[in-house]
Amino acid sequence: MSSKSKKLGSLADIFQTEVLEGSIRKIKLSKIAPSRIQPRSERQKGVEELAESLRTDGLLQPILVTKDSDDTYKIIAGERRYHASKLLGWEEIECKILNKNEKETYKLAVIENLQRENLSPYEEIEAMTILKEKYSYTDQELASLFGKSRSYMTEMLSVSNLSTGEINACREAGIDNKNLLVQAVQASKRGDFHSFLEQVKTGNVRTVKDAKSFNKNRNEKPDSPPQAPKSKEDQNSGIRIQKLEKSIVLQFEDPETLEITYKRLLSIFHS
Repeated sequence: MSSKSKKLGSLADIFQTEVLEGSIRKIKLSKIAPSRIQPRSERQKGVEELAESLRTDGLLQPILVTKDSDDTYKIIAGERRYHASKLLGWEEIECKILNKNEKETYKLAVIENLQRENLSPYEEIEAMTILKEKYSYTDQELASLFGKSRSYMTEMLSVSNLSTGEINACREAGIDNKNLLVQAVQASKRGDFHSFLEQVKTGNVRTVKDAKSFNKNRNEKPDSPPQAPKSKEDQNSGIRIQKLEKSIVLQFEDPETLEITYKRLLSIFHS
């Protein structure tokens, strides 16, 4: 069992009582429909391979459904098994029926996919965002749901601030790490997104550590170039000018000495 599944194990236990209360029965496929909102974007990925598995071994686990109307049902989890059984020409499939509203339905779908590790980083972050924005989960509630810290959850949700174009660019660049996506957000905020992506494509940024180093170096302003020490002659000239400035201040009110002072100043600058 993966570490992700272990962390989510306690969460599954919370819902176990509700899940076990559902009755199990075979339902005609014509009475079942996929949910409008599903955390997996590629809903039919690997369906043909799954169909072959169902043909050989049968359905090992019923799909989860909830009542949609008097005689129809909506899928909570197991949509790929549903499509695979249709591909095989089955007329019915074994289902576990749960009485859940839309919010609970989507939450359970996310949990089921995470436990199976079927979600990509992009799908997982999108699921977090939907739970927060559509179903009003707080960052702390999501942290408990996903078995993460609140600060981690807030960082992950920040990825939704990337534009659709930036998200697609990250996909095309092969970024498949959630923490690396967070660093892409930091670069985007600073206006360095394209430079960041170029570093990823060229292999200069491969790990989260590399990405943090990139962002840190971009944040640090270059030091001012060191100034050459003043020569003794420059120092003496500066002292003479300071004395002359003081003399000008004292003598400025006397018009007769202003011209003489001005000539003395010119002679110092040209000496």
